Amino acid sequence: MSRFDKLVGALEAFYRWIDDRYKATAIAGVRFSFPGNFSYFLSNLGMATVICFLVTIVTGIPLMMYYRPTPWNVAYDSIEFITNKVVFGALLRGVHYHASNGMVALSVLHAAYVFFKRLYKGRFDFLWVTGVVLAVLTVFAAFTGYVLIFNDRAVEAQNIMLGITEAIHPALKFLMAGTGLSDRALRLYAFHIGLLPLLIGALLSVHLPRALRISVPTIVGIFALLFIATSVYPAELGPKYNPAVTPEFMPPEWYFLWIFTLLRTWAPVIYIGVLLPLAMLVIAAFVPWLDVGRKPKLTDRPVTSIIGISGFAFWIYLTFRGTMGVGPPALQVPLLEVLGAYVIILIGSGIAFRLYTTVTARKPGIKRPTIGYLKGNIATVLLLVIVCVQVALVWSFSSAYIIGNNRMASLNIGLILLGLGVSQHIYSVASRKS
Repeated sequence: MSRFDKLVGALEAFYRWIDDRYKATAIAGVRFSFPGNFSYFLSNLGMATVICFLVTIVTGIPLMMYYRPTPWNVAYDSIEFITNKVVFGALLRGVHYHASNGMVALSVLHAAYVFFKRLYKGRFDFLWVTGVVLAVLTVFAAFTGYVLIFNDRAVEAQNIMLGITEAIHPALKFLMAGTGLSDRALRLYAFHIGLLPLLIGALLSVHLPRALRISVPTIVGIFALLFIATSVYPAELGPKYNPAVTPEFMPPEWYFLWIFTLLRTWAPVIYIGVLLPLAMLVIAAFVPWLDVGRKPKLTDRPVTSIIGISGFAFWIYLTFRGTMGVGPPALQVPLLEVLGAYVIILIGSGIAFRLYTTVTARKPGIKRPTIGYLKGNIATVLLLVIVCVQVALVWSFSSAYIIGNNRMASLNIGLILLGLGVSQHIYSVASRKS
């Protein structure tokens, strides 16, 4: 027996040893499915959200090594040190920041997809309820992350949070605020790196379905978009907070703009900032039981569909409205305007739904177009072009790294990953039999 045969035998024995031990673990009960063909992105939104969560964990660990939460004035300095002094520190911050925002955005899109596809019925009702709780925890995890910078915007967001918690109970405000800025920084840091990730991980263990469908191009595409977004829109540092100076008012992150708009109506905070969001969450959690219809099609569920469409559109309106009229100070939003906007959106959703059902009812025989297949020679040419582009991007990345251009390096990494994802997609589509 040659040395090569002995090496192959040793590798096979090692693989059998690993496989035998793997079968004794809990994760072995999960079935992973890697679709070899085209997989629609909408059906992978949940998986993409989990990928962003894992990215925040992986990138957060090295950031945690440099960040100092207390005293509060040193927290900003440590972020500045990470951004300007640590090798690829700005890149790590950017990917971490955009991954947290991606978690929130993808969870919203995933919830909308599940709602309109009516995938919350039957035994999936438990997954829907845990998903609602996960969405809330995701927003709080992202919030407690960006307020740790202790720039003017972060402290302004903290003040909004403290106003809402005080409306609930002063004890809750003390729990979040502590005895000062340094105590507040330490508490928010503990929530961000300890309690919230632990709760999210525990809920994910009972939220994810047993058969996980993993799309490799989608995963690579998520990584590519995170690096590209970091290059185009780096994580902000902003001016350091100074208690002796009144800063110019800045709105919170986009996922809190809808509540910010409601607060600017000057309605009581307990109603707008606490009871209304709580009522919306309770209603959302009970959607599987409130929707008593038996037909799965969107057009066969007029009441549920119109409420869902109008609610999603109203959330978009409140989000964009939160960016308007913001200055020192933010202008008031008339309560009548908000109520009128919802009535108009509700009526418009009903009319649009009626028109849609009328048009689709007249064309029952229309079939969806089938996905075309790439011929082997076309796929080969495309793959060769991508390989050549990848070589150029690797050279560009090395040049950017040498001169210390973090934004260009991040853009090159994102484009390289995007090329890998497109290559895998081209290969899977070209390998399909027509």
